[in-house]
Amino acid sequence: MYVLSPQEKQLRDKLEQQVLTGFVLRGQALRTIKRLKLYRDRFDSFENYCDEVFGFSMLYIERCMRAAETYYLIEEYLKTNSLSEPLPTKQSQLRPIFQAHLNPIEAGEVWVMSVGLAAEKVPPKVVVEKAVKTYLKQKYPPSNPFSEGEICRIKSGVPGKQNCWCVVSQVSQDECVVDTWNSQYTVSVDDLLPMKLTRDQEEQMLDLGARMTALAEVKNLDEAALWVLQGLEKLNRSQLNSIEERLLRLLEDEYLD
Repeated sequence: MYVLSPQEKQLRDKLEQQVLTGFVLRGQALRTIKRLKLYRDRFDSFENYCDEVFGFSMLYIERCMRAAETYYLIEEYLKTNSLSEPLPTKQSQLRPIFQAHLNPIEAGEVWVMSVGLAAEKVPPKVVVEKAVKTYLKQKYPPSNPFSEGEICRIKSGVPGKQNCWCVVSQVSQDECVVDTWNSQYTVSVDDLLPMKLTRDQEEQMLDLGARMTALAEVKNLDEAALWVLQGLEKLNRSQLNSIEERLLRLLEDEYLD
């Protein structure tokens, strides 16, 4: 183990007291302790030191340090631009900003936008998340990677359709209109995942979709029929196995013949 000088021990004692205060001083103090290795007389790593002395996980520590850094970036941005917006009061309010890896100016601009969305009050995390998403879309407009006729999977954004496959029918800048076996939705490109099928596999999926849609057009499908179709809409392959094919044919024989 290393031996700290009296000055280093005194500094560490002061910083450890700061760790027990508000989130900004906590993050700043932890960063200084790590940078100067003021733990090295008792611990062989910064992680062990924080765990033993404070009971902090490394995830929490990293968030504290990044939140403090982001706080000072925002504070400097507001001061430089003579703005009077309130400053963050919680680490969680800053998490969406530092997780987006914004540069100092972008961090300041997003915080100002967040305050505006919160009616000039300190915004909660959910409002900051919305501001980050809006800001990035405005500054870096997404290009739509999908094309009409492409088969993809809905990741999120459509209640009840998570992980369901669909077919792109219309493409705009950052959204797609997609068709499922029983409905149509407008979905952000961020909420879609390409399935990367071969042409033959796409034809198989389209044929399956047509068969499922024909059943969807039948009124009063019973619960068992809906259960089968809802299972088929989550397939991650283009070809039905023998049991799935028999179940689908059973429904077609029951409802379509």
